[in-house]
Amino acid sequence: MRTFEKVKGAPVFHGQKRRLLGKIADLAYNESTGHISGYLIQRRNWWAKNTFLPLSATFTRSQSSFILHESQQLLPMNDSDRRVFHGTDRLTGRAIYNEEGDIIGIVEDVYFLPDSGRILGYELTEGLFEDIQRGFFVKKTGDMTVTKHGQELLLHN
Repeated sequence: MRTFEKVKGAPVFHGQKRRLLGKIADLAYNESTGHISGYLIQRRNWWAKNTFLPLSATFTRSQSSFILHESQQLLPMNDSDRRVFHGTDRLTGRAIYNEEGDIIGIVEDVYFLPDSGRILGYELTEGLFEDIQRGFFVKKTGDMTVTKHGQELLLHN
């Protein structure tokens, strides 16, 4: 199980020569499947576009870096994917509501399985004062799914 905070800024190397490709800048989220689909890589050059490392690619994960195998290449991000932490259509910062319409919290981070991309839970905040008193809490998804309705997220069975 991983969170974005654990992989944020991790270097991505290519092949046995360990040529630095860039650093992990964000996660990609597929709205139709409800899973994390890969990592967005910020290239070393300031003029280079962000590229995408799908979870299905062949790479090795260590504690502090990712090593992409020789035969693999970074790809452009799919049109159906959305960024999780940055951009105008991001997942974080959005309110999650239950089926009765009550707000559960605001998304701060996601917990996911790095092999399949399945989201296991959402780290939620209820506001600054609640976080100081009780801290963040994690809403486990279990069999529940999260769907997007406009700017809001709805958690339902």
